Amino acid sequence: MKQYDILIIGAGPAGLTAGLYSARSGLKTGIVSKDIGGTSNSILMIENWPGYSGSGAELMKKFYEQVKKYDVNFIIDEVSSIENGKFDKEKDKEFIVKTKKQEFSCKSLIIATGTERKKLKIPGEVEFLGKGVSYCATCDSFFFKGKDVAVIGGSDCATTSALALSDIAKKVYLIYRGEKLKCENINEERLKKKKNVDIFYNSFPLGILGKEKVEGIDVMSQGKKKKIKVDGIFIEVGSAPLAEFTKNINLKMDDEKFIHVDENMKTSVDGIYAAGDVASGKLKQVVVSSAQGAIAAKAAYDWLSGK
Repeated sequence: MKQYDILIIGAGPAGLTAGLYSARSGLKTGIVSKDIGGTSNSILMIENWPGYSGSGAELMKKFYEQVKKYDVNFIIDEVSSIENGKFDKEKDKEFIVKTKKQEFSCKSLIIATGTERKKLKIPGEVEFLGKGVSYCATCDSFFFKGKDVAVIGGSDCATTSALALSDIAKKVYLIYRGEKLKCENINEERLKKKKNVDIFYNSFPLGILGKEKVEGIDVMSQGKKKKIKVDGIFIEVGSAPLAEFTKNINLKMDDEKFIHVDENMKTSVDGIYAAGDVASGKLKQVVVSSAQGAIAAKAAYDWLSGK
């Protein structure tokens, strides 16, 4: 069983930053993740990272290339569980991290697994996945060139997806349950200037229509049922934390199952830290996740050093 001073679960902005800081502190560092970049790879355009403007995938590539300059072991695998290991002589704690293929032991852990997209749970969503239903405008927008599409949601992710699709699709319908979009003002202003974007406020989807592929969507809008003809539907209704694998160590979580942390990203279990979107906190942004990764790595180093 390979042993580490610190094992980081997740390789998005929080995990990669934590890996960079841990390695630079001289800790034997491992990062285990099913991919590199996480959900940041699906961000079409990042404009609020100081000194950078471009896709999330390109920024994550830069993160990865920088971390690879240090002695960090990357394990492409998916963690299935965390367990308390035996007590060792050097430290009171040892954790066993199990994946689908192997096991590792470590003295400290940083959980930075991020989130997964929430589902609408309406008729047609599962049946038409990959046949017009998508959770990633970055991945699938090309297939809807010159077609009509709907975007469900009112967040920054939803509005940036709608903006990007407006340059490709013939028509974009933005369907949101609230009275005002929950996005940056600059994106809302950009949407208002788009002639091929219609925004449906106080609206929510009832079901996705079609035979072999998406042909339309039923929407309840302003108390009236409407049928909108579209070829594609992009779902952007938020995310849920990826933390199910932590159930054996009984971490304290908030009401939405995000891992509870203090100002040093420390969880309710000594030696375990959480950073990025999987951790409790209101602002879910790449820049915030990266900062939290740095804080978690510093806190873990201090804990391992007995400070």
